[in-house]
Amino acid sequence: MEQQAQTLQSASSRRWLVLGSVLTSRVVYTINWFNIAPLIGTTGLITLSLNLSPLAQGILVSSFLLGAGVFQVPAGLLSARWGPKNTSQLGMLILSSSGIAEGLSPNFPILLVSRFLLGIGAALFFAPAIGILTPLFREEEEGLVLGLYNSCFNIGGAIGLFGWIFVTDLLGWQAGLVFGGLIGLVSVAIGQIVIPRDKRAVGSTVRSMRPVFKNRNVWLIGFGVLGLWGAIFSSSNFLEHYTIDTFGISASVAGLMASLIMFASIFGGPIGGRLSDRFRMRKIFILVPGIIVSIGIVLFGISQPIELWFLIPLVGFMDSIVFSTMYASMSQYPEIRHEYAPLGISIINSVQILGSYPIPIIFTFLLSVYGNNYSPGWFFMGGISLAFMMLIFWIKEPFRANSKPSG
Repeated sequence: MEQQAQTLQSASSRRWLVLGSVLTSRVVYTINWFNIAPLIGTTGLITLSLNLSPLAQGILVSSFLLGAGVFQVPAGLLSARWGPKNTSQLGMLILSSSGIAEGLSPNFPILLVSRFLLGIGAALFFAPAIGILTPLFREEEEGLVLGLYNSCFNIGGAIGLFGWIFVTDLLGWQAGLVFGGLIGLVSVAIGQIVIPRDKRAVGSTVRSMRPVFKNRNVWLIGFGVLGLWGAIFSSSNFLEHYTIDTFGISASVAGLMASLIMFASIFGGPIGGRLSDRFRMRKIFILVPGIIVSIGIVLFGISQPIELWFLIPLVGFMDSIVFSTMYASMSQYPEIRHEYAPLGISIINSVQILGSYPIPIIFTFLLSVYGNNYSPGWFFMGGISLAFMMLIFWIKEPFRANSKPSG
């Protein structure tokens, strides 16, 4: 009995160690996603060093999304066949190596290819890493765990956007990007030691993936949150410019105000995920915060700065609840379960990344049509987010009928 208790305690300690390793990789993954952002723009170090035009900068940013979007489903398929640890570790290896290649790029074409490969690495890491975590925790704990996972995205984003300004000032832009890649390689080495090997029972057969692709809930969630994904992505990029151009706010204050959407998300994910665990209402915790976010983005277009100080963090907080709950729901559909949760999440991500690709383009088009008036763009993004969100009404609550509520 004592030996059994020690075994259980060891297994419990191990799962938190695995969680720590995956969350660390998640932070590093996001640093390498965002650390190029301070280096572009009209006065960015990469722009000046490689003489990049505005079009070239846009192509550079889009190349990451293209790689990440196109390879979401292949990542899920690979995870199902090869295992989530193997796939996510390969993703971090490609991402980290690509980050180093970015820093060593002597010209734009090599930098562009490196950025595209970094997107592929990000796709291979993201959903399979969730496949490592969900089997380690009870069904009623998964919302909290995925909330922490989602929060690490925002922590890494904040470090990449703001912390890397100081890193590149100290080391230069090339060494700064190389440093981000080297940290990623360290996280890969730690993961190889800490994360257990992928296992499949001897003689077991591989279950068909067809039910995952045919599951209407996967597609309804994917398309239901599509508008919100595009609206949040665009808001994160345009809020700072909006407050400067519209209200004449200084760049430092505008940057602080815009960053609240990311900092508030750090807290929203774990809190919302835990509440959706506790009340066993994944559907409600996607739908209600999603509606609030959509309305909040519409209100960006008619708000004054004093109101934006409250509205921006509210949108970030609620947005994180949506995504944490959405990811936690996948493993709880009986056709998907833990085995194919990474595939379900990959389908959702692919729909949202590729489907929302035109949204920032339409936003900037409206901005040019209406003479640098941002309001029509905010109304469009909030409205399309709200319209797509109505699809969530038709999803099935994923909590299984035979599962027990948490104490």
